[in-house]
Amino acid sequence: MKRRRNGQIIPSEKHAVEMIRSIPSFQTVDEALQFSFDSFPSVSFNPPLRPILVKSQIYAVVANRNSVDSQLMRMQNDGKIRMLKLEDETDETLAIMRSEDYAASFRDVGVSDIDDTTVFERFCNWTLNDQRSLSVNKPTLLQQFTDKQITRLIQGGALTIRSVDLWWISSPCLGRFLKAYKAGQRALLALVRRQKFKELLLSSIATRGLGGSGTCRLGYLYHVLAHVGAGTLISVPTTSGPLIRLRTG
Repeated sequence: MKRRRNGQIIPSEKHAVEMIRSIPSFQTVDEALQFSFDSFPSVSFNPPLRPILVKSQIYAVVANRNSVDSQLMRMQNDGKIRMLKLEDETDETLAIMRSEDYAASFRDVGVSDIDDTTVFERFCNWTLNDQRSLSVNKPTLLQQFTDKQITRLIQGGALTIRSVDLWWISSPCLGRFLKAYKAGQRALLALVRRQKFKELLLSSIATRGLGGSGTCRLGYLYHVLAHVGAGTLISVPTTSGPLIRLRTG
């Protein structure tokens, strides 16, 4: 994926990464994030989607989970990334966006109303610099925005309902991502469950795929890492490469 100075996504002719038939491993979260962001298939979406990772992917490629948690929190506090709550029945993990992509996702909405544009910009700056928690309550929001502006933020996908007068901080592009993410996660689980011994070589998953382009927009490795990091699947080393097995019990 290439970028112009204004942050616009420009599809590359060779946007797909080479087929990977092994589970990568990294010493630091920075390295894992760089690999994962660079591998994100933005142009599988129309319009192209800003790169979004899930924390369980990082768990799958960096051995120390405590280190992953602390490094990600440090990076968010330093303003390098923005973590967002991602609700899914197979994986209650966090989404991760680079701060510049999170900010650009609000510009991508293409709001024509100048007042709405100002509200989205203010919200983005606020959630990147001051309000770094995953959720926010109404009294806190009302210190920054009017009721009408809060309603517009909800309509625009910047806030999603957690409970009464409590919202998850989100991104306008997270809905499109979540639809593709859920479809791919389910497809991978279904593929493994169909096997006699509930296991399949990673190379076989790469060859078979997870269904049509609408089912696997994110690529097979994206979903394998997400499931392995979440613990729904396990990776067993073999002489033929990683064996992806359904976790039981």
